[in-house]
Amino acid sequence: MEIKRFTLGPVMTNLYVVSEKGRGFIVDAVEKSNLVTDYINDNNIQIDFILQTHTHFDHVLGLEYYKKLYDVKVFASSESKGIANDKNYNLAYNYDNLYVPIDEYLEDDEIITDFEIKAVKTPGHSLDSISYLIGDIIFSGDTLFNMSIGRTDFPGGDFETLMNSINEKYRVLKPSTIVYPGHGEKTSLDYEFNNNPFLI
Repeated sequence: MEIKRFTLGPVMTNLYVVSEKGRGFIVDAVEKSNLVTDYINDNNIQIDFILQTHTHFDHVLGLEYYKKLYDVKVFASSESKGIANDKNYNLAYNYDNLYVPIDEYLEDDEIITDFEIKAVKTPGHSLDSISYLIGDIIFSGDTLFNMSIGRTDFPGGDFETLMNSINEKYRVLKPSTIVYPGHGEKTSLDYEFNNNPFLI
C-alpha cells in the first residue's frame, strides 16, 4: 500500500492519497491542489472514495472539489450529521461558501469493505473525530500527533474525552501501528506511548 502525504492549506494540514494496485482513496480533502491531482493522474490511480477524520474547515476546504472531480462518496463519523456545515463547529468563519458534503455516516467499528478500513470513533478534539484503521496503520486526524495531541479548546472539544479515546481505542492496538496524523510527521503508537508527554 502506497501512502502519499501532501501538506496544504492555511494551517499546514495533511491530505493523504492511499493507493494499491491502481485504486485508492483520499483521507481528508484539505485543499484543492494540482500537486494532488497530478500525483493521482501520473500514477493512474482510480479514486474510489474520500474519508474525513473530522469536519473542521482546514480538513475540508477541498472536499466539494475532489468529490465532484472524482464523482465519489464521502465518509465521515455519524456525529458529523448536523454539525459539518455549522460554522460554530467547523470553524469556517472566514469561508462563506464552504460546503461540506457527506454521503455515508459511520458508526464505531464499522468496516468499509474496500481496503478493509475500520472506523474508530475518537472524539475529544471535535465531536465528530474518527480514526481509520487499516491493518497496522491508523489515520488519526487531530486526535494524536507526533509528540502531541489534538487541541480541546474548540466547540465540542474535551480533554478528558480525548484522553479516553486515546487510551481506550489506541492502547489496545499493536504498538507497532504507524500513525498518520492530520498535522505533522508520521509516528508510531509505541513511540508515542513511551515519549509523548501527554501519554506517559
